[in-house]
Amino acid sequence: MNSPLPGRVVVGASTSLPGLAALRYAVAEGRRRGLTAITVVRTWPDADHGRKPAPPWAAELARASGRLIEEAVDAAFGRAPARIALVHCTPGGRPGPALVDQVDDDDDLIVLGSRRRRWLGAGVARHCIRLAPCPVIVVPPPSLADLRWSSSLDTELRRLTGR
Repeated sequence: MNSPLPGRVVVGASTSLPGLAALRYAVAEGRRRGLTAITVVRTWPDADHGRKPAPPWAAELARASGRLIEEAVDAAFGRAPARIALVHCTPGGRPGPALVDQVDDDDDLIVLGSRRRRWLGAGVARHCIRLAPCPVIVVPPPSLADLRWSSSLDTELRRLTGR
């Protein structure tokens, strides 16, 4: 039997199609590495970026971020995935720095989704690639996410189903 791979998997949470694909990828990678848990990160806006004491409403924003993580898990899997725990992390601030702050060393992995095929233009991906001490996987949007009109979606579904 293979020994588990070192490192942690950290994934940015979103209910967008690329975000759901990134979550599925991160869980699969966590299982491949033999991990018992992965860290799922969703930030909330913090204008002071943690420099001042948190305002009273910050706790509600953190809870809302946790609920969004649950919505993403439900949309991606239908229920919590088996054999791997999803550890919620809901810090205040920007997503890029929050993801980078969660990694410890170069054995870790950051996974995030990108709404654009030209993901290097995206701020979160660029930030993580430049500053993370570990590999970063950017999951592209599914091909159906590129379709803009319902007629295009209908045409693509017909093509895929052979009708």
